Amino acid sequence: MGSAPQLNVYRSCEPVVDARFEKGGEETITDALVGALAAAEGVGVTDIDPVYDAVDLDALERLLENHEGAADAERLLSFTFDRWNVFVRADGRIRVCDGGKHVDPAPVFE
Repeated sequence: MGSAPQLNVYRSCEPVVDARFEKGGEETITDALVGALAAAEGVGVTDIDPVYDAVDLDALERLLENHEGAADAERLLSFTFDRWNVFVRADGRIRVCDGGKHVDPAPVFE
């Protein structure tokens, strides 16, 4: 028997920030996300618009609370924040891409 098919999600925007949330650390997923967006904007974390207007933070926390190792690569939340396309994987990886800079399609997380 073959293995189960994998989910392939592609992006066509240029990555500008890669970050990681470590479950059990001092930083919350919201803090990690705000930090990644602030880095993309080139501003401090207090200088960006509220993230809760763009994404359901409860859904984001649920994505991360029950991660199961290998299956994490197939559990992904994406949303748009201003000009940024944001991808969060269940293993805590965060990628922020510039939605205004188009590139050839590539996997969200290589």
